[in-house]
Amino acid sequence: MNKVLNEVAGGWAVSPILSFHTGFPEPVYGAADESGTFSRGSRANCNGLPVITGETPISTPEVGGFQWFTNNGNFTNPAAGTFGNCAPQLAGLRGPHYTDIDLSLHKDFLITERFRLQFRTDFINAFNHVELNAPNMSLGSTMGQVTSAQPPRNIQLALKLYY
Repeated sequence: MNKVLNEVAGGWAVSPILSFHTGFPEPVYGAADESGTFSRGSRANCNGLPVITGETPISTPEVGGFQWFTNNGNFTNPAAGTFGNCAPQLAGLRGPHYTDIDLSLHKDFLITERFRLQFRTDFINAFNHVELNAPNMSLGSTMGQVTSAQPPRNIQLALKLYY
């Protein structure tokens, strides 16, 4: 390439960060302390794991988000004088998966032997993929609802002089 074209199009470096993982095991919160021991860590009763429906839109018009699973009696408060039997984290009940690609592009422009200028741009969540947060795991009517997500794409530009 000629010198001008090489200065503009040549010498770029790409640095990707790929993150892929399944959802985390989810705990159940909000059970009443029916044991009479005034425990801080009261647990619900697990009567079986619910079926994960995934990204099913919430039917209530005023609430945006997804119904990740429906608690059809799968989790209940324990009977009076007993402890709940749910594990601290349920391996069979997982939250949304996480898929993210971050990119960084940079190029150094040599000015003199001692000075160089670096242009850099970083793309956090480069392809703007929706990353859902964990579902609400408190016993109640909103259990299993995902109503928030990670922030959208973020682009940063930088110019740095090395001397």
